[in-house]
Amino acid sequence: MLDDAYLIVVAGSDGRVVAQNNSARQKLGAGIDKYCWEVMGKLSNAENLPCHPGCTLELLGNSLDSSRNTRLKHDGKHQQLTCIPKDGEVTCLLTSTMDRSANNSLTLSPREQEVLQLLAKGDTTASIAKLLGVNESTIRTHIERMRGKLLVNTRAAIVAEGFLLGYLG
Repeated sequence: MLDDAYLIVVAGSDGRVVAQNNSARQKLGAGIDKYCWEVMGKLSNAENLPCHPGCTLELLGNSLDSSRNTRLKHDGKHQQLTCIPKDGEVTCLLTSTMDRSANNSLTLSPREQEVLQLLAKGDTTASIAKLLGVNESTIRTHIERMRGKLLVNTRAAIVAEGFLLGYLG
């Protein structure tokens, strides 16, 4: 699964790490209960890393529009750090910036893009279905198709990929 190649760190409302994937744990060490900016700061040879004391709190103090996308160079490779505030947590996702546009499986349909926009705003399956005038099962199907196309497991990862692929501004 592609998710294992990503570094994912989730910080709670106080800026302390509440979860991280295996890749992040292997690369950055155990980060639970440490401040996110301290954990992410362990990226060796990272140029243009935007992490600093209080950065997660700044993101949470604003809206989802304040999601941060930063291209950086880490160990000589171009990568992207996307930090997304949602529901009192900030999910930070470090990915390679390889050219994903060449892969047609990453092309979302217009309706999937519409659902993605609403997911990024924090809407639930029920609220999206109501807004679009369809059944909740239809929305769940769109979400599952996006998971498959984007090779991710969670809604947060769908939104993160949406930012990386330019579907969300």
